[in-house]
Amino acid sequence: MNNADAVLSKNKNDLDESKVIVFLGRTGSGKTSLFNLLSNSNQPLGNSVSSRTKKFFYKKFHDVTYIDTIGFRDTENENDHKLKVVLFLKEIRNGFDIIFYCIRMDVFTSDEANLFSEVYETVLTRKAYDNSCLLITFYTRPDIDEVNTLDSAERQRLLDEFRCNNRYSEILDYFENRIFFIDIKQEEDLNNYSFGSTKYIQYKALNDMIFERKQIVYKHLNQFIEYFFPERFDCENMKTMRDIIYRNDELEQQLNELRDIVSDVANERATTNFYDILRFMPITNMFIDVFEISRREKLQRRINNVLKK
Repeated sequence: MNNADAVLSKNKNDLDESKVIVFLGRTGSGKTSLFNLLSNSNQPLGNSVSSRTKKFFYKKFHDVTYIDTIGFRDTENENDHKLKVVLFLKEIRNGFDIIFYCIRMDVFTSDEANLFSEVYETVLTRKAYDNSCLLITFYTRPDIDEVNTLDSAERQRLLDEFRCNNRYSEILDYFENRIFFIDIKQEEDLNNYSFGSTKYIQYKALNDMIFERKQIVYKHLNQFIEYFFPERFDCENMKTMRDIIYRNDELEQQLNELRDIVSDVANERATTNFYDILRFMPITNMFIDVFEISRREKLQRRINNVLKK
């Protein structure tokens, strides 16, 4: 097994030893594609409607730990969305260095803008902007190298174009010059076509162009990762929320254990009625009293053990 096929690292201690990069954004914004590109991984890809990323993945590659996250708001169920935010907070308990926040160039709607605001205003707080880089994905124009070159005329013209859009203009300034335009189009599987056929030749040429554009993206993002050293982000707001989450988990576990005890007591009611009948029999009365005392003591011990946790 080579590095490209290596199993994703599950050793969370890596998060303390290397630069940590988190990919955030809506389902279908290109997080997993970028995760695969930068971490030399091969995670399955979803689409703009449904996500294939159902849990967090870690991969340490060239002394950088990459974290691919589940997409926010890929469901209309608000409770599911909140649960994903909770899972995110629990997973990044050690903090992180860089956020790559991904938005699609072609579908930055008002709902997308609201999600962006929720993530930075509520979940992370504005302090996280200092650690963030905006990745505008699905960029298909040919000048991908020029628009990602700092101070180039093409880049300035494109940024001015985006600032004319009210929704983009509201967020671009938060990232200063930490903005990249990304093409994450996937190569066609040439095994689906006969070697040398017209379609094979066409898709082979297209794949070569896609590969070249990916290498340009890889070059610019790696340069950014190499030279960008913000203070590790772990604000007090997130610590407080994590403490609440952990305490809630403990209380939920205690509640489940108490429910089991109540269920056991309810199941014993029928048996208790049988004991009441036996009490009319003098020979068994003494043994019933001893059993009742023992049962109550065991029940009290179980409850005390739960409440001590």
